[in-house]
Amino acid sequence: MKNLLVGIISFGLSVNAFSSSFDLSFKEWTDWLKTYAQVQGPVTAVNYKEALKKRAVIDRLAQQIENLDKATYQSWDEKDQLAFLINAYNVFTVKLILDHYPVKSIKDIGSLFKSAWKQKFFKLFGEEETLDGIEHERIRKNFKEPRIHFAVVCASKGCPALKGEAYTGKKLDEQLEESLRLFLKDTNRNRWESSKSTLFLSKIFKWYGDDFKGSAGTVQAFVASRMGNTPEEIKKIQSSELEFLEYDWSLNETPEKAL
Repeated sequence: MKNLLVGIISFGLSVNAFSSSFDLSFKEWTDWLKTYAQVQGPVTAVNYKEALKKRAVIDRLAQQIENLDKATYQSWDEKDQLAFLINAYNVFTVKLILDHYPVKSIKDIGSLFKSAWKQKFFKLFGEEETLDGIEHERIRKNFKEPRIHFAVVCASKGCPALKGEAYTGKKLDEQLEESLRLFLKDTNRNRWESSKSTLFLSKIFKWYGDDFKGSAGTVQAFVASRMGNTPEEIKKIQSSELEFLEYDWSLNETPEKAL
């Protein structure tokens, strides 16, 4: 019995030691992004083919995230928690693509009844989890931060750019704003045509319209201050009509390695 108690205590101490030493800077994830994610202005192309050759890195990152205990996570401040969840979403999305590579689209993974986002292929805080679970149940329900829609990336060309560094609590506000503004600068996915008094936006603004309205009143108001260059332009954008552009679900892969 004594040996059993000693073993249990030792195990508990080792788990706590691991959790307390969790790298909130996500340096290894940043290193991976710098190696395999080519950031080109408002888009990112990922070299999945090369990453597959050294996929142990992603598997190790995924394991580190899975091993984190909930008590340690809850001891962090909100910015560290949110940065962790954003990084977790992006790491597990990359893992999902590598698990099924080659694929032309993340939508090719799964089935009609259980999409890629509803696949339980990892654990979080000891529970089976899905990408939808991270985004909708853990992030959107607990953090009133609409800019996360430009940080969590679904491995598609229509998505915002996969940032070339990990999100961290210390820089989170700045990073989220950078990701949003970068996405809005891409005229293939978002543009304001003053002659038509119309805002042409990504369908992200349609799918999550309530999040943006909750933050700024209207979708137009949410983007206006970030798209307009003058007070007059901002005012006009706020009163513009909305139209949503087609979403490109093809894999966000480096062109030279495309299928």
